[in-house]
Amino acid sequence: MFKKFICTILSFLIFFISFPTTLFSQDKTAVAVLDLEGKGISALEAATLTDRLRSEMVSVGAFQVVERGQMEEILNEQGFQQTGCTSTECAVEIGKLLGVEAMCSGSIGKLGSVYTVDVRMFDVATGEISKVSSRDFEGGVEGLLGLIELVSKDLAGIPTEEEIVEETIEQVKEPKKKKNRTGLLLLLLAGGGAGYAFSSGMLDSDDESNVELELPPGPPN
Repeated sequence: MFKKFICTILSFLIFFISFPTTLFSQDKTAVAVLDLEGKGISALEAATLTDRLRSEMVSVGAFQVVERGQMEEILNEQGFQQTGCTSTECAVEIGKLLGVEAMCSGSIGKLGSVYTVDVRMFDVATGEISKVSSRDFEGGVEGLLGLIELVSKDLAGIPTEEEIVEETIEQVKEPKKKKNRTGLLLLLLAGGGAGYAFSSGMLDSDDESNVELELPPGPPN
């Protein structure tokens, strides 16, 4: 009985070891990242930045990323090479071999003194692009390490600190505009100039700096 139990366990383990997929946690998206294509940078730099992208995607907590070595091992077993795989169809095919939900591919280019990073995430089941990140950076190539962190947040749908600040400022400004407009309306109503305000367009502008207050007409004789 004990030997039968051991044989069953061994068969179970052999099945999952030989199966060309990986077990992933259900609360994270299983994703594999193809090597980013270098345009204007060396292949070593592109590979280093691809590894950093994988690490950053793990750090954001939204993805479970297949490691480079694990991905290469599975593809080699299937006789598939990722070199030159730049099309959506190719990325989706690799994703099916790896058993992941999404695939990432993209490029890092240089135009003058500006570096550009473009990364796309594909849904393996549908082949459609689910997320896109396009970021630019002017400076040394080492500055791309920080840019890669922003790219990983874009793919996870996490706003950056700058975007949060901008959104907060807009939310603060909006109630202030409405409050100022309401106060102006009450003032004009008290003075009998509401009709004049509407006809002159004083309440049409959202930019309070462009509104020049005019004196309402006096009461009729």
